[in-house]
Amino acid sequence: MWLEIGALSHVAPEALRFCFDAVTARTVAEGAALEIITQPGTAWCLNCSKSVEIAERLAPCPSCGSYQLQVTGGEDMRVKELEVE
Repeated sequence: MWLEIGALSHVAPEALRFCFDAVTARTVAEGAALEIITQPGTAWCLNCSKSVEIAERLAPCPSCGSYQLQVTGGEDMRVKELEVE
């Protein structure tokens, strides 16, 4: 299974890995692989009109230092690919 997890999604990838191993143990899914792709957080700066990457909510614009940011990406967690045999 491949998951895409946004940096602003409030999901801790290491905790998710631990839980995945715990819930698949002693089931038909035991031994299944979990691959996590981390997507950066992105925002639109209302001050300098640039699309920027941010590591966390409430971070300042890395370009101009403004806090007037509109989050545009990196909030999602979704299944990218699932292979079943």
